[in-house]
Amino acid sequence: MPLFIRIKNRFPEGKIQKIVSDEDKAIIGAVKRVFPEVAHSFCVFHQLKNVSKRYYEEFNSIEEISDNDRVVYNEICQLIRSDTTISAVAYIQKIREFDSNLELSEASHKAISYAEEIFKKNVSFLKKGFTPETDNTMEQIFSLICDIVDKARSFKTDSGLTNFCYNLFTYFNKRCFSTGKWKGFSPLMRARFQYG
Repeated sequence: MPLFIRIKNRFPEGKIQKIVSDEDKAIIGAVKRVFPEVAHSFCVFHQLKNVSKRYYEEFNSIEEISDNDRVVYNEICQLIRSDTTISAVAYIQKIREFDSNLELSEASHKAISYAEEIFKKNVSFLKKGFTPETDNTMEQIFSLICDIVDKARSFKTDSGLTNFCYNLFTYFNKRCFSTGKWKGFSPLMRARFQYG
């Protein structure tokens, strides 16, 4: 209990907008007890990464997968990002339909199996008032590092660094935010809205 008192004195609840954690029951219990009025979100960064991992086991990149598999991949990502039980149910029903009606790779079948597990877990958190979150700064930094390493293959020539920087800039400025106020907008779109 003294640890909780020190934390509470160090971080005034009124200044905390949201707490993001994984689904660890001890963390959830501690946050509820120490910061009962603060919004608490569960982090879905690893869930999204685990879906991609299932495709990377069979394909070199997401861009190489077939159209049917890409549709399934996108639906699973939307399921993970669902912030209501109604949208989660709608996405899992679509995914099950695709599983029955489309010719899919082994990667998609593994991803669908994983999606079934995630659906049950995430819906239980949504029912308790939690929302999914991917704006965890440390995890975004790790994701950025992984993307940089992945794209660094172009360093082999003199112009490689230029191409790499251009590709990285383009990639991150077209990539849409998946949660928060600017969900569905890219950094370039946000800049246009904010600065004209």
